[in-house]
Amino acid sequence: MNSSLDQYFLPSVVDYFMLQWPFGQLVAVDPLGRIVGYLAGARLGEGRANIALFCVDSSCRGRGIGSELLERFRTEARMDGATSIQLDVRETNPAAIRFYSRRGFMPIERMEHFYDDGGTGIRMIASVYGGNN
Repeated sequence: MNSSLDQYFLPSVVDYFMLQWPFGQLVAVDPLGRIVGYLAGARLGEGRANIALFCVDSSCRGRGIGSELLERFRTEARMDGATSIQLDVRETNPAAIRFYSRRGFMPIERMEHFYDDGGTGIRMIASVYGGNN
């Protein structure tokens, strides 16, 4: 899958999320069964869920796959008792920041040197009852 993830994650990372919260792991497939999107979520406690990994194949963007994965995750988080969802996004990824902002996410923290390469991250949060703004 040609995704937006900018670093490699070992399969054990995905396994960790699967064991921690199976319902927080979502996969989108095309009619031929190819994976075109993935969202890995985790529970943080205190009514908060976290989106740890989120990607959509670059050739499939603009088709609503990311929106559908996010809304399904909101439903799963809400059913699990969460009231909010947080995520981290690179400051240098304005398309992703716009995507999340349009879906009710608000920036709450700027984190310098957050990524392995020294990149700055933006922490965003939204209600599980959010929606398209």
